[in-house]
Amino acid sequence: MKNFSSQEIRFSGDSIKSCVVFIDLVDSTKNTITMDNLEHIRIYYTKFMNSISKIVKNYGGKVIKNIGDCLLLYFPKASDNKNENAFREVIECGLKILDSRYAVNQELSKQHLPPFSYKISMDFGVLDLALVGDYSQIDLFGSTVNRCSKINSSLSIANQIIIGDNFYRILKSFPNIANNYNFINNGECMITETIGYTTYSIKKVSKLTLDNSSSSTTSTDDFTETKREKNLFFPQRNNNKRIILVDDDPDIIFTYESFLKDSGYEIISFTDPCKALNFIKDLKNFNDLLVTLDIKMKDLNGFQLQQQIKSIDPTIKILFITVLDISDEILTIVPGLSKEQILMKPVDRKILLSTVKKLLK
Repeated sequence: MKNFSSQEIRFSGDSIKSCVVFIDLVDSTKNTITMDNLEHIRIYYTKFMNSISKIVKNYGGKVIKNIGDCLLLYFPKASDNKNENAFREVIECGLKILDSRYAVNQELSKQHLPPFSYKISMDFGVLDLALVGDYSQIDLFGSTVNRCSKINSSLSIANQIIIGDNFYRILKSFPNIANNYNFINNGECMITETIGYTTYSIKKVSKLTLDNSSSSTTSTDDFTETKREKNLFFPQRNNNKRIILVDDDPDIIFTYESFLKDSGYEIISFTDPCKALNFIKDLKNFNDLLVTLDIKMKDLNGFQLQQQIKSIDPTIKILFITVLDISDEILTIVPGLSKEQILMKPVDRKILLSTVKKLLK
């Protein structure tokens, strides 16, 4: 894969409207700096670029260049904004890249190399064309490319697809696409200090549900991430109210589950806040849903997770359960939060049940 940044560029004056995509390899610098074998570094980056390039080609896309640890690509057939299949291929290409990551990471593990994680951003708009080097290669420039790059650099959670508002509007114009994918508002990406741009996460709608029992308690630690995405749908059965427990201490999760298991709630638990967030984004509805949050957690603390959850759907109920005696400070940090939404550890069973009941009334 050539990087043409040092070669002569001639702007053609031409432009097209199409889909542009950035795929960033997360933490690659941190991963490779620990490698004392140059051959391992070459294998690592070669596997990244070749595995993605093959998928992109199969879906009609073109890799334009690599920018450090990031690939820039576009989809020529998506220049026709009435070509539903072309736009579906863009989405499916991104999903295929994420899905294939598991097999690629198994291969990397056998060579004692760190796994791949990606940040994928997509948008639609005008792309300015330029010719590079001996003019046999094209490059892309312009506001759409810059905007898509900004979206990618703003992502805090890996292994998801975030699309810009322009792309979202086109996708929603196709009923089949709108019905087969979930689009969840991901908040605004600040293009400049004063200009924000709405973005959305995208997931394929799951057709699978859990069993038909009246209530359940399920821990995601029993599932791999792939199985979770395919099998856990967390439906609202028999109008039961639902609770998602998030705490990085498995013993505390076990305690909460034992307190709540006989109260008729649908319960699912996470010790990884990032997996909890991705799971919530996959849900089809957010009715009668409560999420309990610890504050001190790795990768994503309770405040950050609360903000992300509220951006998905502001009606989701939040309950902080923390060992930190900072209830007054929390009330000033988190707008709209009341004292009844904060419990101190160790939590009393009766108090937990009473608080949950009030929040889900």
